[in-house]
Amino acid sequence: MTTLNYTVKFHKTVLASFIGLCISQSCFALQELTDEKLGDTTGEGIALLPQNAYMVFQGAGANQTEANILDATKRNQDIGYIHYIPVGPLTSVVQDTNKDLSVTATDHSVGKADLYLYGLAVSKNANNDANSRLDAGLTNNVANAAIKSWGTAANPWILNVKTDNNVPDFGAGSGSVTYLNFEAPLYENIYSFDKGNNALTTKAVDSMGKDAYNLKLGLWADAFVLDQSKSEGSADQFKLGELFSTTAEDRANRIRLQGVWNGFGINGSKIQMFQTLGGADNANGMSKFYNNTLGMAGVLRFNSGDGSKLLATGITNGSVTKTQSTTNRYSTVFLGQPNTSTANHISQSVASQYRLRTLDTAYDYTTGNWTAPANLNDHVLRLSTQETTDTANLATPALNNTLAPTFNANEGIYIYNLNTNLVLGSVYQPLILGSDGKNFSLELTRIPNKAAIYEKIYTDYSNPTSSTYLGSTCNVYKCGRTDVDVENVIAGYQRSNATHSSISIGTVYSPDGGNTLLADKTAGAVGISFGALSSVVAGVKSQQIYYQLQMQQRRAVNNTWQYLQADGVTWGNAVTNGCSGAASGGGSGACYNPFNTNAAWVNIPSFNVACLSDTKLNCTASGSANTLANTQIKDASGNLVDLGYAPNVVHNGYVVGKGWGKMGWSSCAGDSGYCSNINIESGQWAVPTWGGGAKGSTLAQSVLNAYGANYTGTTWTSTADPTSGVPLGTTTLTSPMNNLGSAVIDGVLIQHLKLTTKGL
Repeated sequence: MTTLNYTVKFHKTVLASFIGLCISQSCFALQELTDEKLGDTTGEGIALLPQNAYMVFQGAGANQTEANILDATKRNQDIGYIHYIPVGPLTSVVQDTNKDLSVTATDHSVGKADLYLYGLAVSKNANNDANSRLDAGLTNNVANAAIKSWGTAANPWILNVKTDNNVPDFGAGSGSVTYLNFEAPLYENIYSFDKGNNALTTKAVDSMGKDAYNLKLGLWADAFVLDQSKSEGSADQFKLGELFSTTAEDRANRIRLQGVWNGFGINGSKIQMFQTLGGADNANGMSKFYNNTLGMAGVLRFNSGDGSKLLATGITNGSVTKTQSTTNRYSTVFLGQPNTSTANHISQSVASQYRLRTLDTAYDYTTGNWTAPANLNDHVLRLSTQETTDTANLATPALNNTLAPTFNANEGIYIYNLNTNLVLGSVYQPLILGSDGKNFSLELTRIPNKAAIYEKIYTDYSNPTSSTYLGSTCNVYKCGRTDVDVENVIAGYQRSNATHSSISIGTVYSPDGGNTLLADKTAGAVGISFGALSSVVAGVKSQQIYYQLQMQQRRAVNNTWQYLQADGVTWGNAVTNGCSGAASGGGSGACYNPFNTNAAWVNIPSFNVACLSDTKLNCTASGSANTLANTQIKDASGNLVDLGYAPNVVHNGYVVGKGWGKMGWSSCAGDSGYCSNINIESGQWAVPTWGGGAKGSTLAQSVLNAYGANYTGTTWTSTADPTSGVPLGTTTLTSPMNNLGSAVIDGVLIQHLKLTTKGL
């Protein structure tokens, strides 16, 4: 049997906040409604009209005055909290992390998260600050954060009981449904469309109630994973997991989050509770559990308002150009002739050469212009996690009486102009609470196969005014159909008959008078960004460089050079002007060709070889100096350089094949095979300074700059060139790179939904 319990623990500061909210006349009031205002009101109930109201959870203390609450520098006092404590054991299904059907020491540690919600604030959005949970200051001795009137005398909050008659049940009959109805003020129809359905007019709302469309919600939270074997309050209660050790006492099983929502309203929302009708059996996907149980229905509307004009201005095109060059990176020593003899000269075993270069592709960007909308932050939901003042991983005010952290002003995810209109059930398709004796469930029932029900729910999109299918969508512009009064939808005094939901983000519009929504796809559209959006100024230049590593390689086979072919596997001699072992200078196999420039360059992903030279050159992985005299590897000063490939050592630049040298085989008298007059000047291969440790070391910045992100100090690694994904020439790459654009999910009908605790 699975038992799942949740205990909500309200701290005394929360209780004090609620009491203060109710008794403070400067913050909250019930206004008497006149007979004239009630003339069009039917039924009985309670009307609520909050005026000059705002709230914030702060910690208890002597300084908890209105002046301090509205002091922008006192947001670190927002530490009043709600503590959510998960209780009861975890099931074996959860604790069996390796899924071997048993819980043993081989499974990872598992815990449950305690959640602390701090600083909950509801107020008027007075300054569009997406990093402030409550706007500060007073104007004419009235708090800037105060909601002047949440509704009006003619459009208040309503709590009442009503009855709908002749409601079809799940079977063949019908009945009456009495429901408890709680409704926010009506969402005023402030939008109208012209005959073409494309031009939108926004009408002024009642000035007394306009603050209700410009609310601010703020909070911050800490979630900790608790070691259930420790008692609450233990110093190590959050030190859960096999990775915890005495050397990592600050390891955090915690996530910290701040949420701020500017410029939204909940008007038009409603919730109803009732006892469901009967008639359901266990056939055709229905359930007898639907009968005569607790049912709910509602419309939850969280709207930021019209987003069709949320567009960037002054948009001009940018440009992208591409250039390529090569940079020599490395070369082994030998440039002379291959030979089978080993007496007094370099042997065949070192008659080889490896060369490395990078093909450097540079994309040069020049920005166009993109000026962010002036009202960009008027209606934005921001979620952020990066704090800048409190870095203690396991510190939170509920545990150690610390202050609220300060969050980074620009980090996080920004959701602009969010409009969410969720239709959750109806009298025909209720949302029910249930249990099978073991698990708790929340279910939006199936739609019965009954025309009297589904015709009131489904929508004919080809005929929005269909008299057969009466369902419709609730969005920011229009919620339900106004051309027909659909009965028995538990509409309340707002008479909303919508059955479909919609969610829109950013710049969206309606092409058909509010029936449907479309996302704006132009370059000026905004919607979601990671980090705050900002304008792009024309003419700003930037560059992105990609490195493709390439190698050439040759080897000596008897008296002939063989070159590695383009496939990177095959060796061959067929290279134009290659050395084929022809005699020269009187000696056998005398071939002094430098490395043939027509040899293939082979792409490779990385290069990290400790040494590519023969041990006769005293080349080791540690990069000890080359001691072979008179080789053609010299730096700019004429000194021999270290030939070992040791990337943790700074190597001076060197030139392979520069000047005269003793690399030939000839019959020069008295030289026993060496000839000092062989000029291989044409084989020069210049390698710049390189090496010296990983990025971030104390190596001179000029050395690091020479290699960029492709060189780590222990290896060179290729980076892909996204040629196909970079449009060249004039382009509209003007919108900020973190602007992800707008989005719409429209006309959502939930046919059936069930959430259960089974398996937890």
